[in-house]
This record gives sequence, C-alpha cells and structure tokens, in this order.
Amino acid sequence: MSAPSRTDESVAPEGCENLFFLIPLAPGLDEQGGERDRYFEEIMVRLERHLGRDLRPHVVYTRSFAHKEFEQEYSSFKGNAYGLANTLRQTAFWKPKMRSKLPGLHFAGQLTTPGPGVPPSLISGEVAAEETGKFLKRHGAVEHATTQAG
Repeated sequence: MSAPSRTDESVAPEGCENLFFLIPLAPGLDEQGGERDRYFEEIMVRLERHLGRDLRPHVVYTRSFAHKEFEQEYSSFKGNAYGLANTLRQTAFWKPKMRSKLPGLHFAGQLTTPGPGVPPSLISGEVAAEETGKFLKRHGAVEHATTQAG
C-alpha cells in the first residue's frame, strides 16, 4: 500500500487521501468476474482491522488496473507490468543488465536492472545517461561532439 497524497497533494482532492494498493498477480490469469472486487474487499478488511476503524464509508472512488488494462494501454505481453516473464530467473540480479555487450550502448526502463515499476524505470534512465556520459568521456566522444556542435 502507498499513500502518494502524503507527499504530492495534487493526486487527491483537498481533504482526501489517495491510497494505492499493489496486488501482485501472475500474468495471463483468466478473470471470471468479481475477482477484483473480492481482492479489494480483502484489502479493506485487513486495513480496517489494522487501523481499528471503518474506512469503506469514506471511499469515494476506486479504479482497478490489471492485466487487461496493461495489454490494452501498453501492448504489454499477457498484461505483464514487470518485464519479460516475471519469473524468478528474470528478476533481481538475473534481470537483463543496463550495459549492453555492444560498447557504448545502455538500456533503460522496466526491463533492465533496476527497473520494475515507474520509479526504478526513471532511475534507470538517469543511471543509463550517466553511464553513457562516462563511456563517451573515456572514448573522447564528448570533446569531439562539442567541437562539432560549436
């Protein structure tokens, strides 16, 4: 669970909170209907038990975004949001590396290390840019590029 409105008030109306629940699911699960509502209900029961108060009367909006939505909006294979197959052998340090075997080529995004999810994907872009800059400096390409442009 995350409460992004605690640090970014623009993600919720004034006086409200934005709660984000992440429920990891295997890609390709067939939805028969009602599963998402059942998962939300389970989360609310746990959260209310933990907080000691009834939250459901205060819920004004819910949105579910899962496999089908990832397929439709991002052309993601089987609705997978985390990369190649989201198996143990394609996670953590087994994930494809940022640095290619081709000199000077660096990758960024959810399919690289780091990269599952938006924040690590953005960070991987920053790290890839830094690594590319270092490579270019080591090989004299930065001075050459600035001379050409200047």
